[in-house]
Amino acid sequence: MKQFLILVTSLYLLGIIFFVAVFFYQLKPLPVPPELKNQKVEFIVEKGEGFKQIAENLEAQKLIKSSKSFKVYLLINGWANKLKPGIYQIPYELPAQKVAEMLLAGTPNEKTITIPEGYTLSMIDHKLKSEGILSDDESLLKLKIADFQKDYEFLKDAPANASLEGFLFPDTYRFKINSPALLIAKRMLNNFQNNLDGNLKNQIEQSKFNLYEIITLASLIEGEIPHFEDRPIVAGILIKRLENQMPLQVDATVIYLKCEILKMDDCRKISPADLKIDSPYNTYKYLGLPKGPINNPGLNAIKAAANPLESNYWFYLSDPKTGYTIFSKTLKEHNEAKAKYLK
Repeated sequence: MKQFLILVTSLYLLGIIFFVAVFFYQLKPLPVPPELKNQKVEFIVEKGEGFKQIAENLEAQKLIKSSKSFKVYLLINGWANKLKPGIYQIPYELPAQKVAEMLLAGTPNEKTITIPEGYTLSMIDHKLKSEGILSDDESLLKLKIADFQKDYEFLKDAPANASLEGFLFPDTYRFKINSPALLIAKRMLNNFQNNLDGNLKNQIEQSKFNLYEIITLASLIEGEIPHFEDRPIVAGILIKRLENQMPLQVDATVIYLKCEILKMDDCRKISPADLKIDSPYNTYKYLGLPKGPINNPGLNAIKAAANPLESNYWFYLSDPKTGYTIFSKTLKEHNEAKAKYLK
């Protein structure tokens, strides 16, 4: 009996030793080819990502051997919920313990910034510069669709010489101070691509418009309609106007023309003379969609454009006090609503 207990205890201890040995072996760095020695990999921890996802991402990028061992190591040290968001440059052949220490320390030369839905390209550029994320000699305004078309299939329908207006996805980001414009644009385009999931992509493909037209339409909805529940109805109205050769008459396009293109003073007020400005962005003067997007719409506006709601309405206006949309079936009703709400 005594010999049996000694045997069981020995096997138990051997099992523990084996487990510990495997555990520490899996914390060692992965072997890398000679051409990757002394190289670093950009690794991004997004705000809100849990330690499990971070560990799996590290393993996917071949920066650690085992996500399971990495997670156990974090839990043992009480670090699981202390990893900091940021953009890291992690060397190959770095032990998992050192990788954990990097993520625990964070990156002090970074900033978190939120890009609101409906911001224009120039507004984003200004915000990034004011936060020190984009240096003064860099600009998102200089970048063109042609610079990215070979890497992003969703840009195939966009004019090559157009700006990135419409595709810089509004969200909260973490960037290094003095980041190049190209890197910032790619991060935001990647986010756009990630949000264009299979279901939404199929809806756009089944619509009467290509993706560039859908984003243009979504930008009008984003610029005009603050309340989400009103947006599919407005999308339906605008599409109905397009199909019936009616001018869209969207104030937001004229404001974009005055503020972003012509750089006019007091550009958010519209006068009768403004409605006569000769520009493809003037949807009072020209039929069809404007030349391109007038801001960078959020996911809700894009979904509304891809999923318009049919109605008997032909006209709408926004109540200045509540922001809610007042819908009308006839021009007479619309004029009465204008007299009531736009005094």
